[in-house]
Amino acid sequence: MKKQILGIIIVVVIAVAAVLFAPVAFAGNVTVPLTKVTFNETTGSLSFDHAGNTTSTVTAYEYYYLIRPGGWFRTSENKVNATAGQANINITLVFSTPSGGSSLPMQTLSGVALGNRTHTIYLSIDQGQHLSGTYRLTVTIDAAVKSAGASTFTTQSPKGFDLVWKVP
Repeated sequence: MKKQILGIIIVVVIAVAAVLFAPVAFAGNVTVPLTKVTFNETTGSLSFDHAGNTTSTVTAYEYYYLIRPGGWFRTSENKVNATAGQANINITLVFSTPSGGSSLPMQTLSGVALGNRTHTIYLSIDQGQHLSGTYRLTVTIDAAVKSAGASTFTTQSPKGFDLVWKVP
């Protein structure tokens, strides 16, 4: 009976240690830099506005247990109208770091309603933001739009923007 209790205590201690030490081990530090990029995109006119970013430092626990599970790219619909038509949207992201550049996975929204959305991108150690230095994110948006009553999609000219920031 005492061996069983001792075994359970050992398992619990190992589990607690894993929960407490794993994020720091993965991050290589207790804190990690996090840049949050937000912009609004309107399909139909393929425009964007309010592109901006904030860089902060969060704990490895916040990052691995609260931020990362929600995904590094998030979209919320503000004002969309499915009866106005639909769109296929591609968002291409090129992330340049002090050690070089790389493309992040293209984000595709297929068959979405026309209207306004807010996109939020979380960049941190998983995407290559871990050193001090200057970072750049190049965002290119292209869309094919099918207005209500139309039989085919019309491709709009790609549009985009650059954001540059420093991580201390």
